[in-house]
Amino acid sequence: MDKGPVPSDGDVSMQAGILATTIVVTILADTVVALRFVVRKWIVKNIGWDDWCILGAVIGITIGMALVIVQISYGFGRHKYYLTPHELQEFQKYSFGEWIQTFATLMWTKISICLFLLRITISKAFIRPLQVAIIILVLSNVILTVLWAVQCSPVALAWDLTQQGTCFSVAQIDDIILAQAIISIVSDFFLAAFPILILRHVQINIRVKIGLCLLMGMGVITGCICIARAVLNWQNDYSQDPTWVSVPNWYLRSWEICVGIIAASVPTLRPGYLYMQDRLVASFSSKASSSAPFSKSKTLVPSPVARTKASNPFKSFGTNTSSTTEGNFLPLQNFEIRKTTDIDVEKKSNSRSTSGAYRPRIGRTDSEAHLRSVEDIV
Repeated sequence: MDKGPVPSDGDVSMQAGILATTIVVTILADTVVALRFVVRKWIVKNIGWDDWCILGAVIGITIGMALVIVQISYGFGRHKYYLTPHELQEFQKYSFGEWIQTFATLMWTKISICLFLLRITISKAFIRPLQVAIIILVLSNVILTVLWAVQCSPVALAWDLTQQGTCFSVAQIDDIILAQAIISIVSDFFLAAFPILILRHVQINIRVKIGLCLLMGMGVITGCICIARAVLNWQNDYSQDPTWVSVPNWYLRSWEICVGIIAASVPTLRPGYLYMQDRLVASFSSKASSSAPFSKSKTLVPSPVARTKASNPFKSFGTNTSSTTEGNFLPLQNFEIRKTTDIDVEKKSNSRSTSGAYRPRIGRTDSEAHLRSVEDIV
């Protein structure tokens, strides 16, 4: 094995930082998704395909942490010059697998966002692009994963240089990584812009609308990280000292995955935040009323809405276990708002009826139903 020149900085190590980072990003992602499932299961009471996809992403980042810890034990974060041939071979083998995990985890994260957006819109103008985006994400990542897996023949030649065979050139392997980065960048900015289009006509407070767009548009951050990763990958030559030179790229890749999972999950936590806020307000109000001196003029009579919330704290979120729509994404502007049903009265046109009887027609238009579902979303 050609160890190359002696590193000028000696046998230094970045392993402590790598280990701390992989544990932190994994715990952050796992915690946010766990909270997401708590909200969906016990408050919204509606777990959908977007939740199962983000669970796949969390499983992926957890597997990635395990692979990185193994890589550290074989010299990841140290200069190649100080590693044995066996350590370098094992590092390259687990790095090979970690890239496959990266492709899959990013794919599941973006598909989860697409499915989430599909739950809050009924317009075909929005549904079709999201469906196409899902198809493109699946096909492109499957193709790139297969190309990555067969970069060498036999496959083991990708990490075991003692075997005989052929491999893609370094430039071709870089092209696979660059293609994946381009797809990630485009999809991140595309999905970050979608909430603005969906929410622009929704009748809610402008500050709330801006806040929701910012929360749902956090994909811009992952897009920027991915741009930095792609530039770094294009500028550096990893073949000379892969265990050392690839560390900055790995940092960006790890945070890209972590921030992506958080961006996909944070908007779904709003019902939990509102629920806890209501419980705290109710608790403080109860303490204040119990400590106040008894007086007829100061007796606090709870409103019908407050009594409804006290008897069923989940009802204020518009929970419907049989509903297929996302529950409670957008907040109502006023907690005192009552749900109403419009009743149109139309004259019977039946020729057999001569009494001019009228019959009620109960129903809502698609736009009204969409507004109601959007109000119940976060």
